[in-house]
Amino acid sequence: MTDIAKEVRLVLSGRIAFEQDISVAQGAQVIGLLQAPPEPGRPEHAPERPALHPALALEAEEARLELPARDKERPRPSVEGPRQALEFSGARTNPEKMTAFASYLTQVEGHDAFTQSDVRRLFQRARERIPAHFTRDFDRAVQVGWIHEGEVKGEFYLSQAAQNVIEDGFGGLRVRRGGKSAGAGFASRGGAARQRPRSVPVPEAFAGLDQIPTTLDGVIPYHRVKLKRDKLLWALKLAKHLGVEALQNTEAAWLTDKLGDAIPNRDMTGHFTGLHRQGFANRSMSDNAMRITEKGEEYLGLLSA
Repeated sequence: MTDIAKEVRLVLSGRIAFEQDISVAQGAQVIGLLQAPPEPGRPEHAPERPALHPALALEAEEARLELPARDKERPRPSVEGPRQALEFSGARTNPEKMTAFASYLTQVEGHDAFTQSDVRRLFQRARERIPAHFTRDFDRAVQVGWIHEGEVKGEFYLSQAAQNVIEDGFGGLRVRRGGKSAGAGFASRGGAARQRPRSVPVPEAFAGLDQIPTTLDGVIPYHRVKLKRDKLLWALKLAKHLGVEALQNTEAAWLTDKLGDAIPNRDMTGHFTGLHRQGFANRSMSDNAMRITEKGEEYLGLLSA
């Protein structure tokens, strides 16, 4: 141990001179490198790159690690106004433009919720023609699940699926039907055609029922409820009245369809989120089924007042 730790004097001469005190172990490593045969494929006459002193080599390695990665994605340019929101998102139809403006309101201006008037204002700021059937086109954005009705009447919020529409565009949101996008395939005979949820079999919980009641004592009739979120709450109240304590998303979609105004399964989570924020509904810890709370039942009673 003592002999290996003892220092010796290493002197190299030639075009490059080197002289330094090193340990016996380091000297053995140097001699081994000098006597080692050349690596396969390396010409014997090729000059070796001079090795850096350990301290200098460490500094060079740290400097290399601090260099920015070449393949790192460059940040996107910041959105400076509603005009850029349209350009970056690639919005083409009126519902898409409204969704892009809704994303601008929440992601850039920091709004938690917005109104149709807020979206209309951005059409003017972006120098875009305000749609002739503004409310109809806005309802279309709600129907396809890009915008959801908020907790307060007249307020709306952006769906989770459309949160990054300015950065990612509408490619992943457009639903193709006969070569047209979800925002463009709307039209037709007397106004907007309502989308009905995909047909599902009768849930086991309701298999024994002969008919579905559309009225409940002390609660406003289902067809008079205005907000989709409140219609979902009404359906949860009805299910409890029928002895079904909680509903899965598909069961709620089936029940609201039978009540006469269906809530598509894809929109269920967004509407439930609004109810949960207010404490009107919660989910089961075991199977994630939705159920109405006492506060939610009180709220429904107030709607009929």
